[in-house]
Amino acid sequence: SSAASDVYKRQIPETPELQWLALSLVPGLGYRSIQEMLNAGKSISELLQATPGELVRDLGINSKVANKIASASKASTFAIEKRLIEESPETRLYCPESEAYPLQLKEIESPPSVLYWKGIEGLAGKPCLAFVGSRACSAYGLKHTKRLILELAEAQPELVIVSGMARGIDTVAHQAALDAGLKTIAVLAGGLNHLYPPENKLLAERIQEEGALITEFPMAVKPLAKHFPIRNRVISGLSLGGVVTEARLKSGANITAAFALQQNREVFALPGRVDSEASAGTNRLISRQHAKLISRADEILEELRFGRVKSQQPLLPLGQAQKVIQRKVFSDLEQKVLLQIENGTEELNDIHVESGISMNQLLGVILELELKGIVQQNNSSTYSIKEEIVLQ
Repeated sequence: SSAASDVYKRQIPETPELQWLALSLVPGLGYRSIQEMLNAGKSISELLQATPGELVRDLGINSKVANKIASASKASTFAIEKRLIEESPETRLYCPESEAYPLQLKEIESPPSVLYWKGIEGLAGKPCLAFVGSRACSAYGLKHTKRLILELAEAQPELVIVSGMARGIDTVAHQAALDAGLKTIAVLAGGLNHLYPPENKLLAERIQEEGALITEFPMAVKPLAKHFPIRNRVISGLSLGGVVTEARLKSGANITAAFALQQNREVFALPGRVDSEASAGTNRLISRQHAKLISRADEILEELRFGRVKSQQPLLPLGQAQKVIQRKVFSDLEQKVLLQIENGTEELNDIHVESGISMNQLLGVILELELKGIVQQNNSSTYSIKEEIVLQ
């Protein structure tokens, strides 16, 4: 049996990326199955080097799967795939062990076993925001997708826009991002040798130069309908949140929103007219509280705080410079309330308890501060000092 082991050892691929690729091409062997075998104490290379008998004995898997794993690195599918990657020198392959594999993706329930990547490396390490919506978008969806991305670009030039390069909102999102000077990632529902839709060929070339084209599907796989929902979990998985700018009731964008919610990502939706079929999906996401209603970019940025870390530089709404205001211009009661909010007491009831100010008086003070443009109401009963205000 040691001679048999040696035969397998000589044939395993040299890099972790190619080792993961060999295993991922075994039919029925997804990320979770591979991870379970790794959790049982074997490394990827040990899995590929083991004999079928050793795999059955050590992992308790059935002999049919064991035979496929043992011959994975000799399989013709692997040899063909390896050749196709070599023929595309600009394509890089990442696996969960690769340094460049996006950390955000590792958090989701079933990350891709391998990721094909064409374009700028390390983009997914920046804050990413997904934009999704209908393929048949209206002038309304088109206009507001462009506007939101332009506003985001002015407020957060580091942001990376993620979408699926499909017709409609996806295409608009990628183009708007590039035109606004942002980087963009297109997650494809087929292999890199099958760019879809064909009319986006020039856009794909531009994305490859100024962003990245990525997919988990082997090079020659066509973009089949069943691949789109699989692709959508990667769009949301890469991102801190997802924006649905226009979606019909049966839009694939709703699937992306569902994945985002499962992955504990923020979901934002742009409302449409009540009688608009094109916005029926977004309106339903909002009414069921599956998405936060937004109309401006700063509402998205405020909510995200980029991984909930408050940056040293406050995120300013568009076109607003910081306003420095002396505390002495406020009444004693106003100063008391502002101090509470600054110290992190934002709930109306908590401010009332902590400050000892009667509720009626407090409501009057808060209203006065809102009218002066110093504080803002965030949701039903929490308040914060406006981003552009600096108290001294």
